[in-house]
This record gives sequence, C-alpha cells and structure tokens, in this order.
Amino acid sequence: MKGLFPPLLLSYNDLPSMVKIYFSYCAIFPKDYEMKKNELVRLWMAQGYLGLDQDKEIERVGEDYFDTLAMHSFFQDFKKDGDGNIYHMHDIVHDFAQFLVKNKCSTEEIDSGEEPSVHINISCGEARHLMLILKRPDPVNISSVQKLRSLFIEGGYRDSSMGCFSPVLFEQLTCLRALKLSNSWDDNIPSEIGKLIHLRYLDMSWLNIRELPETLCCLYNLHTLNLYNCGHLEKLPQGMGKLIKLRYLINAGTDELRYMPKGIEKLVCLRRLDKFVVGGDPDGMGMGTLECLKNLNKLRDSLRLEGLGRVVDEAEAKNAQLVKKKNLFHLELTFNDDASETSLDEGCRKDSAVLEALQPPPNLESLRIFRCRSITLSPHWMLSLTQLKSLTLGDCLKCEHLPPLGKLPRLESLVIGNMESVKRVGNEFLGVENMDTSSSSQSVIAFPKLKSLDIQPMDNWEDWEYEITGDITIMPSLSSLCISVCPKLKSLPDHLLHATSLEPLHIVGCSILEERYSVERGENYSRISSNKI
Repeated sequence: MKGLFPPLLLSYNDLPSMVKIYFSYCAIFPKDYEMKKNELVRLWMAQGYLGLDQDKEIERVGEDYFDTLAMHSFFQDFKKDGDGNIYHMHDIVHDFAQFLVKNKCSTEEIDSGEEPSVHINISCGEARHLMLILKRPDPVNISSVQKLRSLFIEGGYRDSSMGCFSPVLFEQLTCLRALKLSNSWDDNIPSEIGKLIHLRYLDMSWLNIRELPETLCCLYNLHTLNLYNCGHLEKLPQGMGKLIKLRYLINAGTDELRYMPKGIEKLVCLRRLDKFVVGGDPDGMGMGTLECLKNLNKLRDSLRLEGLGRVVDEAEAKNAQLVKKKNLFHLELTFNDDASETSLDEGCRKDSAVLEALQPPPNLESLRIFRCRSITLSPHWMLSLTQLKSLTLGDCLKCEHLPPLGKLPRLESLVIGNMESVKRVGNEFLGVENMDTSSSSQSVIAFPKLKSLDIQPMDNWEDWEYEITGDITIMPSLSSLCISVCPKLKSLPDHLLHATSLEPLHIVGCSILEERYSVERGENYSRISSNKI
C-alpha cells in the first residue's frame, strides 16, 4: 500500500505547513464519509488551527485552505446541498491520511450482530480524535478519554433505548474541543455536559430531545451549536446569552421550537441563525422579542422569521433592523394563524404594518412570505430589491391584489400559492397600471428576467388579462409555466399563448383552461405556439 503513496507525498509536500495540519485532521473520518466544507472549517476552528480571534474572518482562511486541498485533489467534489459543498476522499488518499497521523485518529464502527446485548468496551489509547459509528443499541464504555480533543458519535440506529453512554463520560473529557452526538442519543442530555469547559463545537443534530440542560450555557468557548432536525426540541436554555462567542446556531428543522429565550441579543458574534421564533411561550416568561435581532448584524446567508403574527406592533418589527444585515441574501417571513387580535380587520392591519416595518437589506436574492393577512403585499421596500432573483408568496389568504412584481429587474423565479382572495390579475401585476406606454419613447419590459412562473391553488381566480397600449414586452425570458388548481380561470393572456420559448406549459386541475386549450377539442389550442399541456 505504501508504494501508492509517493505521488501523494509529492503533492502533500507542496502544501503550506498549516494546510498539512488541516489535511491530517481528516483522517478521523471513515472511508466514503461525506464531508461538508463548512462543517470541516468549523471543526478546524474548534481545534484552534485557524486561531481564536472572534473578530477576524477566520472562516475565510479555512475555506481558502480547504480549496487548496481540493485543488491538489485531496478532496473530490461529490455534490452540493443547502449548507455548501459536500466532498469525499478517495480511499487511497484516506489511507495516506491515516498513514500520516498513525494512531492519533481512530474510527470504530460498531455493527449489528447476533450476540445478545452486552457492554462494548473501547479504549482510546493514543488517539486524540475518535469517531464511533453505532449500528446497534448496546451500551458502550469508552476509556482513556482524557486526552481526546474530538469525539464523534454517529448513530445509524434509532431506538428508544439508545441512551448508551454514562454521564460520567462527560466528566472525563477534560480536553475535548469538538463533540458530535448526531443521531446517537435518545435520552435527555445530562447536565454534566456543562463541565466540558474547553468545548467549541457541539453537534446534536437529529436527536430526539425536547429540551437542553441549562448547564449547556456554561460552555463559554462554544462557537458552534448544531441542533439541525431536532424535531421535538421545544425550547432553548434561558441562559443562552452567556454564550457570547457563539458564531453558528444551526436550528433548522426544529419544528416544535416555541420561542427564542431572552438574552439571545447578546450573541453579537452570530454569523448563522437559521430561524428566529417569535412568542409562543404560554406563560410569557423568558421570551425574546423580535428586537433581539437589532445588534446581530453579522448574520449572513439565510434567516427565517416565524410567528410574525405575534409581534406586538410595527415598532418591534422595525427595531429588528433587518435592513442593516448586509450579508443576508435569503429571507423567509412566516406569519401565523393563531394570533389573538380581537378582529380580522385588526389582524390584517397589524400584519400589513409589520410587513412594512421588516425592510430587508437591498441586496436580498431570495424572499419568501407566508400566511400574511395583509390585503395587499406591496410594502414600500418591495421594488427596491433590485437583486432579487426568487420570490414566493404563499397562503396569504386575505391578499386581494398581487404586487407590481413586473418591475423587479432580476426576478427569475416566482411562486404564488393559495391566495384565495385574488380574483383578477391585470396591469398592476406588471407594474404598468399607472403608466401610459403609448406616450413613452422607450419600450417597457415587464418581468425582463423571469424564467419560471408557478401558480398553485387559486380557487377564486377568474381573470388574467391586461389592458395596455404602446410598446411593452411581457416575460420575454419565460421558459417554464405551471398553473395548478385554478378551476375558475377562464383564459391565458396573449403573451403566453404566443410565447415561443415556453416549453412545456403545465395546466393541472384547471377545468376551463383544460377544455379551452386541449389538443382534441380546445377552441384556442391553435393559438399556443409549440407548447404542450
């Protein structure tokens, strides 16, 4: 096997000394393991390889070093997901990494067997980094853990008896920097976890836990807390504000999370917060308001705001100061159906005011709005989003008129769904309602970049037509159109009937349209240019 290493050794020797250290850390992972670029950079941070200055962009340094390894073919691009690129390491490269670190990294796979349930004993020996892959629920004892800096326990077995590690284990991990308990622990997390005072990276994704121990907030050095897909988690510890070094709070998929705790506004180092839940605490104790986001201006990439119907007033929404989050590119605003207004009109007015106050940064690329009860979805800031590429409006049941989205210069994808109060779509949708195009010397293009239009259940939508004169072009780039469950819609506008770039045209659950434009009997089928229904 060592005879295969000389070519790798040549590439390895060309690497900067620090990059060599990063590569050797990858030996902890088993063969064929899918490594996420962002996750690996955070693990390097946890080991102190990238420095500990919370004010510097050390993630960028880690990403550059990762790219250096990929460029030298130590990583192979496998696929992408929502959290970045996923890579894997060729078996020979993995063996080479194991050869470099000798016994410092260890991987143990505990597979299913026919033996009765017994205690499984594992000694870390000289290992500094240990990964356990569990495929059976038997209790596991780990010894000689005092020098461990990384412990990854990944379960491939879901069972109610999966709490197979003694709380005493946490008291022995005095040097631990990174701990992963992904899909491997079905009991409550013991309070002893608070004794891991050097811990910087904690991954508890996919665990069946309802709450976290308050002692978790004693982990003052923590920079990553991964709670991804902890679907039963109802609340976070009240002392979260103590984790002032926290950079990543990964809480997507925590569908039962009821509110954010007070004190979260102190986490000014946060780069990632997948979602912020407003209200929902029945006794009103320890509940953070939307204003907690005011000083979290280092947030980047994506943010989802839930329970916006519980916001007290527009002042609370305005004080969130979303417009100052310059590195946010994807935003979701979800209102709710269980708000406690005394009247429907009051709820509509409040949702409209809150939406108006939640002005996002101007460089936003993706926006999703759900369950807003405003009669119109046209906040003043909507048309200022000149970089917006994707927009979704869903379940806004009281909205009667679509906003003038045709004016958005970069919009490529538009999804409109379940807007049961919309009966007519006309010039206002194009943004030319008050524009006399016949008197203009320049041509007007509505939806100049739109490629995909998906219109989902619109039970009361009857008319889709424009009354325009002059030189106007509508949706010249449209290549995909799907209209689903719009049973009252009578016809399509002419610009769609003659669109040569539109292929295919999907019409489902629209009885009048299907009759009118069907191949066999449709009276207007001949008006469709090379489209298939």
